[in-house]
Amino acid sequence: MADRCIVCNRSVPGGAGEFCCPGCAAVYTIVGKMGLEGSERDERIQSLLEGVFPGGGGEAGEVADAPEIENGQDLCFLVGGMVCPACSWLVHHSLGKLAGVGNVNLNFIAETCTLSYDPMKIGKDDIHANIEKLGYQFYEGADADRAGYDYFRFGAGWFFALNNMMISFVVYSAESWEVPFAMQLVCSVLLAVFGTLVPLYAARNTMLAGFRQIVMRQYRMESLVFLSATAAWIYSVFSMVTGDFAHLYFDVVALLLMLIETGNLISGSFYKKLSRRVSSLSWQLPKKARVEADDYAAVEDLQPGQEFLVLRDEIVPTDGVLMGAAEFDFSLITGESHGVSLEQGHYVGAGAKLLSANARLSVPAAGSSNLIQKIVDSTIEAFNTRKEQLSMGDKISQVFVPIVVAVGVLVLFGNLLWGDRGEAIIRLLSVLIVACPCAFGIAEPMVLTAAIERVRGLGIQIFNGAVLALKPSVVVFDKTGTLTRGAPEVRSIVWLVDEKKDYLNLLASLENGIEHPIARALAAVGAPRPITDRTVARTVVSAKVDGKHYLAGSAELFPDVGIPPGLENSTIVMFGDAEQCYLVVGLQDAVRDESKQLVADLKAEGVEPCIFSGDRNAVVRQVACELGMTDFRGEMGSGDKQREIAALQARGKTVMMVGDGINDAQALAAADFGLAVFSGQIPAKMSADAVFMVPEIGKLRDLPFMQRKVRHKIRLNYGWAFLYNAVGMFLAGVGWLSPKYCAVGMVFSNLVVIFNSMYGMSLPNKK
Repeated sequence: MADRCIVCNRSVPGGAGEFCCPGCAAVYTIVGKMGLEGSERDERIQSLLEGVFPGGGGEAGEVADAPEIENGQDLCFLVGGMVCPACSWLVHHSLGKLAGVGNVNLNFIAETCTLSYDPMKIGKDDIHANIEKLGYQFYEGADADRAGYDYFRFGAGWFFALNNMMISFVVYSAESWEVPFAMQLVCSVLLAVFGTLVPLYAARNTMLAGFRQIVMRQYRMESLVFLSATAAWIYSVFSMVTGDFAHLYFDVVALLLMLIETGNLISGSFYKKLSRRVSSLSWQLPKKARVEADDYAAVEDLQPGQEFLVLRDEIVPTDGVLMGAAEFDFSLITGESHGVSLEQGHYVGAGAKLLSANARLSVPAAGSSNLIQKIVDSTIEAFNTRKEQLSMGDKISQVFVPIVVAVGVLVLFGNLLWGDRGEAIIRLLSVLIVACPCAFGIAEPMVLTAAIERVRGLGIQIFNGAVLALKPSVVVFDKTGTLTRGAPEVRSIVWLVDEKKDYLNLLASLENGIEHPIARALAAVGAPRPITDRTVARTVVSAKVDGKHYLAGSAELFPDVGIPPGLENSTIVMFGDAEQCYLVVGLQDAVRDESKQLVADLKAEGVEPCIFSGDRNAVVRQVACELGMTDFRGEMGSGDKQREIAALQARGKTVMMVGDGINDAQALAAADFGLAVFSGQIPAKMSADAVFMVPEIGKLRDLPFMQRKVRHKIRLNYGWAFLYNAVGMFLAGVGWLSPKYCAVGMVFSNLVVIFNSMYGMSLPNKK
């Protein structure tokens, strides 16, 4: 017992204990965890104490809960550098004592902090400084990009444009009323000033982009905007100098550019909203894993095979292999809340919420991974996926600008030679302004981006958006882990030599750490031990142990050994050395509950399902008959699958491949649409265009519906773009559209494409 606190030397209430308050106990625990010594330890204690007792005064008992802040602003951020739950307690109470801060909630595992603050009493910078003063880091995370758009410049641009439009009435009214020349001149100068500030300041990014596109001969919407705005500005300067005030188009320049900026803001807000919504997935993931009951490790520091604990109602922080049966909710990934029961050995992705009692998982042999983070990284990237494969809109945009310029020149010379010479320049400007290559450019990717977000509701994350525009005619399934549960059970072991427990241990050692379902089942037949120099080639695993070479693989490994009676319909694995087979293992893997209905639904959609499997023909035939499939092939390696898919494509078939294993990686890459299942191995996922984020595959039945809708909307967008540009350029060329209306029409064309792409993309209401 001590009268004074061993940390701050304040009096201990009642003289009981070593600390005067929980704050000092937290400081002592934190410094102890850091292992600091000497002056470094004293300095760290002092900085932490300053956070608990600002100014060095006051007792801990004076610390009150953070008050409720009415009509305050919400702030959400990350706190880095916390080493134990005592850190979160310290930061929480330090923030709670700041004047104007309330509703503080800090989660140590997720490293997220939410609070409300009164901007009249305290600023965000003060909160930032308070956290860094304690020795922690302040990160605003994904929401930091909200300030990325320069709204001041946008507002100033519209101020210039609207003033230009009002002033232009004075100049144009000179044709009907008597307006003093001095007033016309002053107004013309103001028009020129505002009409110059918009392209040089408010819309300078658009103008610079257009100039670069012309220099690089990569023509897009901005290059056409640059040409039309520059031409209108030069013509207006010439008219002002010559005193032709009736033909000033500075207001058109300002209006055109600001309408373009408004359209960019609207479409950009969609992408920001999508980005924030997708990024919020990783924001909600814990940044630490519970290694033991009260011991934590950063997710990125977890090692292959290391176990971690998840408690009821907690979120799984990183992908792992389940060590025992448990029930999970995948609503963070799919948006639909329902429990899914998984057995031991199942792959559980980051973001799943544990519904049952505590569960223990192990990091996969390939190391820590995070499919949620892959969603975040790929969703927006999918908008521009496979740059080398230009869409039809990209190809049209490349030639559209030269065609528009050519049409404008024809209109110009046609009017100069045979028409109204005074209207020649005006009609040229109208043609340049009304044309809209952007409608072609966004016709396809806008639909694909919206569809990617909707398809995630099926539990499927798309990495290559272009596959959603395909119309698959054949779906090729792998068997094990795809149509079956992926949790095979050892039903029988037939010994061909004298039974030895050490042989089972050797077999388990060979298979241990391999992610394939059969390997996981075999790893449980004995007590695995570490081995080196292991080789995995197709369906054979081999390694040298104590100077002897051991092998495990399919029935082809020992062709002279027949299939033992009773194992004809089982998956066969043989184990032995280079000279003889020691034993034959028979495994059986039950068909997924949803597989039969999925096959029936695909047939109803006109899609032909088939099985390509590396398993024995007899086993594949049994599964195919159970599912009602007539096209199946067994005993196929990765090269065989790839060749058969190429043969299907040569016959004009569009092939979707659904698989999970190493021997599926080549086939997934070769298929028009590669889809890896939830429990698939890393090579399969990296080769795929999409991946299941949930264990069930039944909702694959709704994917053809979404693909059909995507193709329909893309056709509508291209049809509208062709119709608008053809009609718009004709009306502008004959003089029926003034440059002002052309500017409005150009932006309207883009908005129609955006609306059509977003509206009506819901999934079918199937259960």
